[in-house]
Amino acid sequence: MTTPTVLVAEDNALTRDFMVRSLRANGYDVLEADGLAAARRLVESRVFDLAFIDLCLGDGDGRDLLDQLRELAPEVPVIVATSTDTAASAVELIRRGAYDYMVKPVPPSDLLRMAARGVELSRARRAINALHDARLRESSGWDIGETTRMRQTEHTVKRFAPTDAGILIQGESGTGKEAVARALHDCSERAKGPFIAINCAAVPAQLLESEVFGHEKGSFTGAVDRRKGMLELAHGGTLFLDEVATMSLEMQAKLLRALQEFTFRRVGGQLELSVNVRVVSATNRSLREAIEKGEFRDDLYYRLCVMTVDLPPLRERVVDIPFFIQKFIGELRAKTGSSVTGITETALWAMCRYSWPGNIRQLRNTVERAMIFATGEERIDLPHLPAELLNANQDEERSASAAGMSPAPKAAPQLADTPADGPSLVLPGAIPASGFDMKATIAQWERDWVSQALSRTAGNQSAAARLLGLTRDELRYRVDKFVMEPAV
Repeated sequence: MTTPTVLVAEDNALTRDFMVRSLRANGYDVLEADGLAAARRLVESRVFDLAFIDLCLGDGDGRDLLDQLRELAPEVPVIVATSTDTAASAVELIRRGAYDYMVKPVPPSDLLRMAARGVELSRARRAINALHDARLRESSGWDIGETTRMRQTEHTVKRFAPTDAGILIQGESGTGKEAVARALHDCSERAKGPFIAINCAAVPAQLLESEVFGHEKGSFTGAVDRRKGMLELAHGGTLFLDEVATMSLEMQAKLLRALQEFTFRRVGGQLELSVNVRVVSATNRSLREAIEKGEFRDDLYYRLCVMTVDLPPLRERVVDIPFFIQKFIGELRAKTGSSVTGITETALWAMCRYSWPGNIRQLRNTVERAMIFATGEERIDLPHLPAELLNANQDEERSASAAGMSPAPKAAPQLADTPADGPSLVLPGAIPASGFDMKATIAQWERDWVSQALSRTAGNQSAAARLLGLTRDELRYRVDKFVMEPAV
């Protein structure tokens, strides 16, 4: 969890010193102001989680500062310190937007209790705001998958998540880059902070600076109000920059400056703002090639890319297709109102043989469409699949038949945990001219499915058997047959 930052606006030096020392001794970063003017400057230039405000500041009224905070940072709880304990004053402060109030002198235990509750509320508000922000895209529905390669990706995510190291995620469109970024966020100490995503390719170049850094009122035509940018909204959490390679060189220079010190200025602003964020970026093209062409700054590349995560396309992960199909069926049943609980073998083979140019995003869309067409039935079947998928299979079969070959995915993947030099996967279709070992191929499928089921159920043999439609004895037979680890 990132260190919470607290503003203390108090004109009495002894009281301010007591509050500052007490908070710092208990792990808080503290910004201190001895009057209204100094506090206003901090409110306009810094990001913090909680504010303690004296009602009677030496050069002004604490109510004015409370009003300013309600306007500029409504998510920040404000606790007002007063010398009078009356119901009338309490009601007035709460109506003006104060989270709570305290009567001086304040016991240390009360100060720390209020600080802990205030920071917790601040983080909850920011998380809720992030969820409801219209600029956040819906989750792609991606999951880590169960092939050996994707288990390695999962291991990388978990290893780097606790750090603030820059992560660059590379992969074709629809392979789950944002889902990996979310996994990094959820596994990190920033998980309770916001996850803010922006697709750099979807924002016009002339507006991207404003989207990232925000702008001041009147800074350009149409800027009728001050607006916080994505970088500021991500304070305490993660900023995900998707399609980062599409940024202009001018914008890259400004982003590099911001990431070096984590300070920036809003468009049209004069004050330096500071933030605490973790930046994760993604691209569907090679940044190395972009650097060679002079289209991407190498210094920004090294800032963003301490570690690279490469996501393979779905056509190279055929073994994961059944896993995703069942996952999406479970997720989409309530949304579609469908009675579907599974898929027929013929429909599954057709989906496994398709090349999926849109990757996991396209697969999810196809499953949702098929479930709607299959409403009233238990399983997705060939008639429920889109014409382009079926036509692609038929074209492949005709071409393969003419060549005397078996139609198969463009890349014949190895099954999870199958040695690299072992037999490759053969899908139903025309038998290869050279023939193939049918028993070995079926055994490979069985072993992989049993392994996936046991992994997903944490080794619970009964649950794994139910997942595969087997009895417990039938599953135990296969566990012994493939010399797999004993179940729980």
